[in-house]
Amino acid sequence: MKKEIPTLPFNSSQGIIMLAASIYSVALSFIVQEYVSSPAVNSLVNNISVAVSVAFALAIGSFVDQHGAWRILFFTTLLSGIACLRPPLIFDLDKVAFIGVLIVVDIVISIISEFDNAARTVYIVRKENREAIPLVQQGISSLNSISSIVGYLLVFVTLSFVALSNYLYAALYLLALLIWLRVPADQVVASAQPSFSFSILARDIRESVSIVFKNSIALIFAAEVLFTCRNQLVMSLVILKIGRYDPKFKSILVIGLGIILAVAVGAGLNRAVVSLPAGLKKLSVLALIVLSAGATYLSGGAGSQLSPFVFGLLLGSIFGTGIPVYTYLETSRIMKTPAAYQGRSTALLRFVGIFLTLIMALVLGFFEGRVKSSVALYFSAGAIILLVIFCLVLLQSAREKNA
Repeated sequence: MKKEIPTLPFNSSQGIIMLAASIYSVALSFIVQEYVSSPAVNSLVNNISVAVSVAFALAIGSFVDQHGAWRILFFTTLLSGIACLRPPLIFDLDKVAFIGVLIVVDIVISIISEFDNAARTVYIVRKENREAIPLVQQGISSLNSISSIVGYLLVFVTLSFVALSNYLYAALYLLALLIWLRVPADQVVASAQPSFSFSILARDIRESVSIVFKNSIALIFAAEVLFTCRNQLVMSLVILKIGRYDPKFKSILVIGLGIILAVAVGAGLNRAVVSLPAGLKKLSVLALIVLSAGATYLSGGAGSQLSPFVFGLLLGSIFGTGIPVYTYLETSRIMKTPAAYQGRSTALLRFVGIFLTLIMALVLGFFEGRVKSSVALYFSAGAIILLVIFCLVLLQSAREKNA
């Protein structure tokens, strides 16, 4: 199939969406803390959205595989902008009503995000020839990391915009929507069967699990699941780590410069690794997994003795080294998964990844009060997870050689 995705509008639209989502995820914590001052309530808001993601992920993947991905991405962008347009009057509500509104909006946005994640993969597979998919995934993973970092920094540097964040989200989503109109739609054969039923969902789950094992991607799938866990365990604590290093955010610009520089280097490495021959690519990914594990571990124990710029470089290395690793794992899984199961495969990955993250968070929570630095504990766990991923990728490479 001829390449049909116009790179500039596709990447621009998706990058803006990722930026808006990044700002939302960080600003949500600040909003709750600013108006409620309760870490427990903040945790409640985030955990409810995670639980909803787990509940809906598999059904959403099945739905996306049967419908037009372009149309789904159009409506997820539109609905995200609408959901973020909460009227400023909610800040005048009492605490119970305020938190209720936030939880409802966060649940809606979490469900929309699941549709968006599954539909993006399905759209790429339908519109690109297989040879171009690694390059497209390389662009997406780089955009995701860069947009996340820029979003975090925007929140840190302009904390005063918290009350105006709704309008910022809406403006970004509207811009992404206008650009998306320049991207061609995909075609999908209409199915005669119902779009959803519990029996069909159960069958899809069985078939998705079977596909993972039949196509020799079980090890890569497991590695990507663990990589997702590492990200969710560690990335959510990066903000807290910066806050403890620089309580009043006086050095945030210098820290941010270090983070952006490290991420930019990672994006450059990502592009280089994608173009390497298969053997060198795997060796490079294995080396980057070890480097990422080291950066993750050192970041957890990093103290105020480091200069702000070096501290930023260290934190940014977690993101930067992870970009090529994620691209390799995601591309390997996509390339070996039949086109008709891309949505379900992505949804299964999200389901298992989120569920496993919750279990690991509970286990780490048990040890949290027994160690000197609870933040360092989570970073150390992230480093161990990456070493397990190293072993899984190594085993996958050995299996492919013997096949």
